[in-house]
Amino acid sequence: MANQNRLEQDIETLRNISDPCDGGVTRIGLTPRYRQGVNYIKAQMQAVGLTIREDEVGNVYGIMQGTHPTLPSIISGSHLDTVKNAGAFDGIAGVVCALEVARMLKEQNIQLKHNYEVVAFVEEEGTHFGTVLLGSRYITGELNEVDKDRLRNDEGQTLRQILQQYSTGVTTISAKRDPQTIKAFLELHDEQGPVLEATKTDIGIVDNIVAIGQLVITITGFAGHAGTVPMTMRQDAGIAGCQFVSHLNQYTLRKYAEQATLTVGKFSLSPNSANTIPNQCTFTLDIRSGDEKIVHNIIKHVSSLALIINDEFNVVCEVKQVSFKDPVVMDSGLRQLLQATAEDLGLSVRHLNSGAGHDAMIMSGICPTAMIFIPCYKGITHHPDENVTWQDMAKGTDVLFNTIIQLDKK
Repeated sequence: MANQNRLEQDIETLRNISDPCDGGVTRIGLTPRYRQGVNYIKAQMQAVGLTIREDEVGNVYGIMQGTHPTLPSIISGSHLDTVKNAGAFDGIAGVVCALEVARMLKEQNIQLKHNYEVVAFVEEEGTHFGTVLLGSRYITGELNEVDKDRLRNDEGQTLRQILQQYSTGVTTISAKRDPQTIKAFLELHDEQGPVLEATKTDIGIVDNIVAIGQLVITITGFAGHAGTVPMTMRQDAGIAGCQFVSHLNQYTLRKYAEQATLTVGKFSLSPNSANTIPNQCTFTLDIRSGDEKIVHNIIKHVSSLALIINDEFNVVCEVKQVSFKDPVVMDSGLRQLLQATAEDLGLSVRHLNSGAGHDAMIMSGICPTAMIFIPCYKGITHHPDENVTWQDMAKGTDVLFNTIIQLDKK
C-alpha cells in the first residue's frame, strides 16, 4: 500500500516552496521558485533510482527502466506549477502519487516489462505566459519552435528568453514525443469539485473532459437620467442583461441540471454611474457539458433568447461566440481497467466528467489516456483552502499502482 507519510512529506515540502502570498502556494512555471520545486522532485526521483530527463521547455521525467525498454512507456503524472495563491494539491498530487508508485515498485521488487515514466508537466495553468497546458502541448507537437518567440510574459520577455535563463546548466532533450514511444498516460488529480466527497465515493473515473462554449453578450439600450425617465419608457440595458441571465440560468437548470454548467464570470454596465440608466451591458457565458450537443443546444437557446429580450426591453442584443472546444473522451479500455482495479481493492467508484481542462486532454491526442479523480474538501480549488486527505491520496495511488501493473501485462 502507498505510504501516507511519504505523500504528506512531498506535498508539505512543495507547499513551502512558494513565492510570498496570502496563505496559499504560488509557484509559477519557469521561475526561480519553480526551479526549486523541480529540484526537489528530481532529488526524490534520484533517490528511487530513476533516470532523470528534462526537456527543452521544462517538462521533467523520472524513468524506471523495464526489462524490455524498447516497448512503449507507461507514463503517469501531472503538473507542478500553480496559479497565484493556490492550494497545495492541484496537479501536484498527481506528480507525487506517480512518484510514490515508483517507490512502491522498487520496494516490492517489481520490475515492469515497459519503462515507467513519472512526468511533471510545466505551465499547465498558463499563469506565466497566458497559454494553458504549455508543457503537454509541446510534447504532442501542438506548440513548436515558432511559439518560443511568439509567446511573451507580462514583462514582454519571450518564452525563448525565459527558457535560456531557466535551463542554464541543464542538459535538455527534445520536448516532442513520438506517439509510438507511449503505451498509455494516466493522470491522477483531485476532483476540484464536490461530488466525490458529497457522495462518499473513493475513486472517480473520468469519462469525458467536457466541451466548452464561451460567448460574449453585448446588450445596447439608451442612457438616461435615473429620476426622469419613466420605467415604461426605458431602454435599460442593465435590466435586460439581468433578465437574460436569469432566464438562461433557469433554462439550463430545468433541462440540464446534472448534465451542464452555465457561468456568468464577467458582467459590466456602461456608463457605470449610480444615477444613470445603463446604455450597455456586457457579460460572458461559459457553457460546459460532457455532451457536445447540449452545449450547442444551450448556445442555440441563447440566440433565441436574444430576440425575446430585444422585443421585451427595446434593446439590441449581440451574441458573439468566442471559442468552442470539443469534448475529449478518455480511453474506454483504460477506464474499464481502472474500475476493475478499484473494485478489486474494495473501493467505491463513480464515473463523472471533468469540467476543468487537464494535461490528459492534450495527451489523449497521441496515446490512450485516462484520469483518476480523488475527493477534495468541498470541491475547493485554486484557493489556499484546497485539501485532500492523505488517506484519499493513498487510495488513489493504490489504484494507480495496481492499474499500471495490470497494464504492463497487456
